[in-house]
Amino acid sequence: MTYLAQLDAALTGPRRAKRDLLQEASDHLEDATAALVDAGWSERDARARAEADFGPVDEIADAYQTTLAVAASRRTALILSAVLVCQPFLWDQGVNLAGLADEGKAPGTWWYAMLDQAIEYGGFAMLCAAVLGLVAVTVGNRWVRVGRRLARGTAILTFACSLLLPAMAVGMLVGSSSPVSLWLFAGLLLLLPLLAAVVSAGRTLAAARPEWQVVHGVAHPGA
Repeated sequence: MTYLAQLDAALTGPRRAKRDLLQEASDHLEDATAALVDAGWSERDARARAEADFGPVDEIADAYQTTLAVAASRRTALILSAVLVCQPFLWDQGVNLAGLADEGKAPGTWWYAMLDQAIEYGGFAMLCAAVLGLVAVTVGNRWVRVGRRLARGTAILTFACSLLLPAMAVGMLVGSSSPVSLWLFAGLLLLLPLLAAVVSAGRTLAAARPEWQVVHGVAHPGA
């Protein structure tokens, strides 16, 4: 297996970002090989020396994998932020799912009132956390190297929001004896977008795996 093939096999993450990194490595190796050939080296020896100078596959894969993890977390944070920013429109304005649920003769119980407040304030808190995460992995990454820990944190936040928000929404719909049509409407507008966020979070978690798992899941000295 060639050097680039090994590097390709070791990396997990967004295809476009991965392709760009592999192209960067390929261009560097081609330039280094050409320079050595011009200096009198054979093609085979020049390529071997260029690869040795570029660095061991596991070390390069480790560095590249962090870049891929951050790229994956950007996508996840963007999807989550987009889903959450639409929630006020869905529940309070525009579609007004909360108002439609109230029409189903919402009970005047403490837990229903609590869920109503949780949807409003909890949703706002989730949105703030998602936006802060998005800022951290985009603009913030220019000044501070966020690395895989924040990428994993973005994925975990997405999983948490994708569990809590539907749970609160289901509680309100159950408590208000809402019609089936409202359940289907809420599922279409809430669950499907959150499913996309969960899928992206899963990919982010895979890309942000610990350093010792980067190359074939085998620990390497200094990892």
